[in-house]
Amino acid sequence: MKRCICKAGYGVVGLMLPKGLTVKVPFSMLFLPLDLMEFLMDLLFMKVAPEDHKKFLADVVWVHEEDDVCIETQEGVKHCKLIAVHAGLEKGKNVREQLEFLKAKDVSVPQVTGLSGRKNVWDIPEELTETIVVSGHHGKLHIEGLRLIIDEGGGLERNPLAAIVLPSMKIVRDTDNLS
Repeated sequence: MKRCICKAGYGVVGLMLPKGLTVKVPFSMLFLPLDLMEFLMDLLFMKVAPEDHKKFLADVVWVHEEDDVCIETQEGVKHCKLIAVHAGLEKGKNVREQLEFLKAKDVSVPQVTGLSGRKNVWDIPEELTETIVVSGHHGKLHIEGLRLIIDEGGGLERNPLAAIVLPSMKIVRDTDNLS
């Protein structure tokens, strides 16, 4: 895959294209408002993407919940609920409503906070006292209590891919020598 970046009048739009596929964008399209540019790029994607890519994207789970996940803490092994979501959950907003929205996979909303948020999804919502919230998206490896941000690689080839093993909280990287 290669990334095609098109500058719009109010921002930048990116589109992942299959390797070897090029797209010629008319010069006039470079000055369209961002929302119209994104709409046109989405239409283009629907025309050029292979069916298996479209099916994969349609089937992607936006949020995963699991009960009774063990995690080692300073107080010993703790049994918690686990919520995994790409960027995190927004602090100060109703968690149940956020989870229902993510499960509905409503693509009519221009920006889904649980998938694209930054500072507003960094911390665990206060109501989730016994819940592990795990995400990536932030381009950092950050572990604080039950908030696990595991994105050391940040999508960059030169950075290691990291994972965390539960319940031990051991960090494993693709660069580790496991022998």
